[in-house]
Amino acid sequence: MSSVIIVGGGIGGLCLAQGLERAGIEFEVLEADAGPQVRDQGYRLRIDAMGQRALRQCLPPELFELFRASCAVSGPARFVDPQMNPLPGRRPESWRKNAGAGQANGDLSADRQVLRDILSHGLEARIRWGRRARRFERGGDGVVVHCADGAEHQADLAVAADGLHSPLRRQWLPQAEPEAIGALNLYGKAALGGVDPALLDGPTVVFADGFTLVIEPMRFRAPMETLAALHAPDCRLSPAADYVYWALFGRMECLGGTFEEAGGSLRRRVEDAARGLHPSLSALLARTEPETIKGREVRMASHVPMWPTGRLTALGDAIHAMSPAGGVGANTALADAAMLAACLAEGDVGQAVARYEAEMRGRAEQALAATRAGTERLLRRA
Repeated sequence: MSSVIIVGGGIGGLCLAQGLERAGIEFEVLEADAGPQVRDQGYRLRIDAMGQRALRQCLPPELFELFRASCAVSGPARFVDPQMNPLPGRRPESWRKNAGAGQANGDLSADRQVLRDILSHGLEARIRWGRRARRFERGGDGVVVHCADGAEHQADLAVAADGLHSPLRRQWLPQAEPEAIGALNLYGKAALGGVDPALLDGPTVVFADGFTLVIEPMRFRAPMETLAALHAPDCRLSPAADYVYWALFGRMECLGGTFEEAGGSLRRRVEDAARGLHPSLSALLARTEPETIKGREVRMASHVPMWPTGRLTALGDAIHAMSPAGGVGANTALADAAMLAACLAEGDVGQAVARYEAEMRGRAEQALAATRAGTERLLRRA
């Protein structure tokens, strides 16, 4: 029976782990974080039909139902200018309706930490927290992963699922380093109290000059403890009070320049971007606690390179990093995970990896093209 090392305990790596657990395949997860809640994992994730299929395939039925129940209740989206005037003509062709917004099978909005809790449930004995992978080497018919603390892990296959800055990918495919696209993504969350009720019905997408502001209320059906008790009583979920999620995605020069070149806090960047916005929008951004504001430079793969199939492969941002435009990055990672688990369940590792990589490459190239087009629309100057 084959054995697998999954490097990275994020959404994609844990989905793969659940799929391997269901298939009876030996695995362990190496995660650099010291524990499941030592750092903020981000906030809202939109899970589309592809992502939902992957989760249904990999999770036990009770955990999949808990995932669905734990997602926010949201209404239809609207598209507006900075003064909240409707812009129906700017609705992206790729925009997908929310489930419950007139479409039973629409997108679901999940809290990232809660989803990670669900995906890690039942795998506690297989996750090695605080184990940062540094490099790999081929060993016999398998692979050896070397970690920063000196630990070595050997298996038939290693999967780089450790995101944008994957050290395994950098060693293996240095030519696949994601490229900066001249954009930033700033995001945060605020409590519901005092927020304009018009912003609480469903997602609001604000098209400004050189940046786009996305706002979505995250209102849950019940406390997470109650939901877990109904669907998977032994699963412990992080508390998640209702909140409003927002994200500013824009040209670097419109959001304060590079992090290296420009001083000032993330809050100051947000305040500067808020000038000229409708009072309800600027008030929401102003009410956001500084510690909840996060930011990163957006990097994106130009393509998925070719390589000889072997005992190392990759999924998600580790091999096809995408911009947040279109919301397809996490969903593509989930689809990668489900496909790889299905292929490995069929037997021979070499054949399974070859089949997976062919499928992953085609899916990722389509997603990259869609994301690239969506990015251009969201960064448009007025």
